[in-house]
Amino acid sequence: MADSQPSDKRKPSFLARHKRGAQMFVALLMIGAGTVAAFAVKPQWWHTLKSYYGSALSDYLNAPENESVRAAMIEQLVGIYKETPAGKSLALRDEQDRVIGRFRIDKADVLRDQKQPRRFEVKLSGHGELWHEKGGRVRFEGSADVTYDIDFKLDSARLMAYSHFTCVKLANVNFNLLHVDNFLARMFTSVVETAGREAMEESIKPGFTIITRDDTESWLALGKVDKDFVPRKGPNPETDEGTDTICNDISLLQYGFRDYLGPFEMYAGDELRMSLDVRGLEGREAPGVDLLVVSEDDLKRYEALYPDKLGKDLDNLTLKPIIEYNNSKSLKFTRDDLKGRYYVIIDRTTWGRGNQVKNEAAAEVSYYGRIKRR
Repeated sequence: MADSQPSDKRKPSFLARHKRGAQMFVALLMIGAGTVAAFAVKPQWWHTLKSYYGSALSDYLNAPENESVRAAMIEQLVGIYKETPAGKSLALRDEQDRVIGRFRIDKADVLRDQKQPRRFEVKLSGHGELWHEKGGRVRFEGSADVTYDIDFKLDSARLMAYSHFTCVKLANVNFNLLHVDNFLARMFTSVVETAGREAMEESIKPGFTIITRDDTESWLALGKVDKDFVPRKGPNPETDEGTDTICNDISLLQYGFRDYLGPFEMYAGDELRMSLDVRGLEGREAPGVDLLVVSEDDLKRYEALYPDKLGKDLDNLTLKPIIEYNNSKSLKFTRDDLKGRYYVIIDRTTWGRGNQVKNEAAAEVSYYGRIKRR
């Protein structure tokens, strides 16, 4: 709050008189992204605190001897985490490390380990889909009990907070089939269930990081990320310096299948950059794919019909894509007018608008997405 007392040069400054409180205040703002308090702070106050305490704050909170303060910060992190996972998707991979599906987290129930202040038990539950070589398109519900060790580090140079959730134990991974294309696979489900359970385990083990910027905007990255982070090796060279990589991967897209990327958060002034290339397999020509950038509501409408109702109930599928490319084998685009939460759908289903030319060969879709933050 503003100091209402008249100016007095003999008194220490407001910041000096409240050094400890201001340190905690700034840290809570950085780590507590999205809280009401963060948006109530006037910009000039925030920048004054940031410039005055940036280096001292990070040194103080990064020091191991200040464990009690760090423990208090971690309590705040866990509060944020309870909201963070909802809607996030984890990639499911085959033996060639290609994406063959997604596990979308719907809920995360969190319990603190009373004996270890940095350890928390989390029960994840959600749904998803994958492509199985014998079952075809598969829809499922899944859940898992995950034990995370939580820590964080502040980067004083950029005033970024990196909150690490390291998976130390994974148990009770459940994979329940909702839909399988292949009739025989419906009768003998164990093979599909085993493959799905293993794919879920591999997607959860790397843990994740919540990255919070000094203006309290935040996003989530898989694995342990910090200022020296080198992204998971993807098919595209990380040449776009000064941007946040949101995807750099390869999805195996069979005919009739689709994949989606996201959600990714866009703030006012951010620039989305996306490139995509399709390679045909089995010695066949590369097929075209449809790419649509859609809102979360549109993605949910699509998901409700995929896969078995696509082509049968299209009256209920009225998408209004923000960006759309049809029957593309290679594309690049940049947009700087987006704000909100978005998904990218890469489509090879019969619903897709650009699939008039049928090429049912499997394809590898390589994509590289990044955001230039304002």
